[in-house]
Amino acid sequence: MSDNKIVSLNSNKNKTNYEKYLRPQWSWKTFVFIVLTILMLTLVSIDLEINFITLFSNSFNYFGDILSRMLPPDFSDFNSLIFSMFETIEIAILGTFIAIVLSIPLALFSARNIAPNIFIFFIARTITVFFRAIPEFIIAMILVIAIGFGAMPGVLALGIHTMGFLAKFYAEDIEHIDKGPIEALESSGASKRQIISFAIIPQIIPSFVANNLYILDRNIRMATMLGIVGAGGIGYELQSAFRMFEYPKVSAIIIIIFITIFIIDNISTLIRSKIK
Repeated sequence: MSDNKIVSLNSNKNKTNYEKYLRPQWSWKTFVFIVLTILMLTLVSIDLEINFITLFSNSFNYFGDILSRMLPPDFSDFNSLIFSMFETIEIAILGTFIAIVLSIPLALFSARNIAPNIFIFFIARTITVFFRAIPEFIIAMILVIAIGFGAMPGVLALGIHTMGFLAKFYAEDIEHIDKGPIEALESSGASKRQIISFAIIPQIIPSFVANNLYILDRNIRMATMLGIVGAGGIGYELQSAFRMFEYPKVSAIIIIIFITIFIIDNISTLIRSKIK
């Protein structure tokens, strides 16, 4: 067979494969899934008494009225708002640090491939799920009642709740590492501490840093919300502005929060790009 015929056959074969992917890959399972999803959403909307037609028809008037009250933003208390924003960042940083410290041993015990035994693994996983299941708001409200208003309830609430998330992230990273270095150290008679230090930690460092930055980013946003229940920071200023109907001040706070999150997100992206 000549080279031209071979090229022609390969070209036709590639064209056939290309056209196959262009055609919709529908099946009865896809159709059933779509129908069941629409049915479920309809039943949930009826049960919650949500009328989306009324909602969307009136939402423009509602949002227009609120926006007209919020503009222009009032930055007359700029220094005070910036101080509160820094306090929110400090709450998030300290809460994230507490979560990291507490989640590392928890992750080592809740990773299937290095847990000492199934009993410890089950206990560690249960603790991880328990603290992830309790929202920061509930923890913060309990702590505000127990120790009073201020930054401490916010710090502890973020640290306790996000400890469960970080432990889950770390444990999953440990479970998916390359087993080669571990087996090599085990065959040479290395201790458990040496295996963790030289075979496990070096492999999870990039994801470790990325997960910590993600949790810090998230905790800054959550620290803002926790201030509403009395846990300090910019959230407390936001709640006070809403309570006093100071909508221009509300918009100023929202702008400050947005700029802060935008800057931190870009810094986190830059750091993650450097450690890959």
